[in-house]
Amino acid sequence: MRVKCRLEKLTLEIPFTITRGTTAVKQVLIAEIDHGGVTGYGEASPSAYYGDSIDAAARTIEESEAALSGSEVGEDPFALSAASRLLKARFPESPSGRAAVETALYDVAGKTAGLPLHKMLGLAGIDPPETSYTVGVEDVDLIRGQLDRLRSYPILKVKLGFGREGELLDLLRGETDAVLRADVNEGWDVETALEKMARYDEAYSIEFYEQPLPRTDTEGYRRLMAESGSTIMVDESVASSADVFGWAGLAHAVNLKLMKSGGIRETLAMIAAARAAGLKVMLGCMVETSVGISAAAQIAPLVDFCDLDGNLLIADDPFEGIRGQGGVLRLTDAPGIGVRPIS
Repeated sequence: MRVKCRLEKLTLEIPFTITRGTTAVKQVLIAEIDHGGVTGYGEASPSAYYGDSIDAAARTIEESEAALSGSEVGEDPFALSAASRLLKARFPESPSGRAAVETALYDVAGKTAGLPLHKMLGLAGIDPPETSYTVGVEDVDLIRGQLDRLRSYPILKVKLGFGREGELLDLLRGETDAVLRADVNEGWDVETALEKMARYDEAYSIEFYEQPLPRTDTEGYRRLMAESGSTIMVDESVASSADVFGWAGLAHAVNLKLMKSGGIRETLAMIAAARAAGLKVMLGCMVETSVGISAAAQIAPLVDFCDLDGNLLIADDPFEGIRGQGGVLRLTDAPGIGVRPIS
């Protein structure tokens, strides 16, 4: 197997803001693995929040060829469990880099077998949940010109914790029929969360609140669960299957992402852990091309909620694949993860 890595700079159609800052351009890496003339694709979209970086992801991808060829994986593209364990042991600093390599291996395996990944996993005939479309802006006026587009999505996830959030919620509730979800990205304290969730639930019928408090504030989440009638989800608090069990009783749901877990296999383990802990599951993403989104969509039939819109937020996707236009993620019979580069 031969592994290559290339950098892509993705321009967002609208600058994307969360409580930790604004992004206008996102750098990602595309991993390509060639095996016997079959090319598999994977993507790394690293987040500094999780200690990851473009440099760490690039090292992981570039050094993975030697690591895999010198192990029990060798030239076997179906040795996916062994490959996942090896990558985690050798490259702990970059979950997104591991996800890129592992996804490319899954893509090679699917193409070699002539099957889409969701069928390889036994998920044929199960539709993924509808995906939300994320609204993350500081300037509410930017959204006024996007309302026609936003009306085509049945679910909108609204970034809160900064700017004119009440005005933004007023606009979206007044101008769309969408289900509204809130993502606070750790932006509130307990008292603020209790007050705002009660007010926003009544005014806007928010489906759930994602990461309203800092990720380690377990006592704060305990209060929210006891004193609020709102549905609580954690995201930044869970990056591996070992994290999931600690949130049983402290939240109603967890948000899982390939880029923070390190790939498909760990995400599958996290889904199993969440079910055992009585937690619902959302499958989310970073800003990504159709490579990362199409890979995540292959396991989306297993979850309760989807937020797989990363490729919808960019103006220059270099791949064709699964896109949640109008909120619908349509799995296809294309082998592997179902993407192809746009030449």
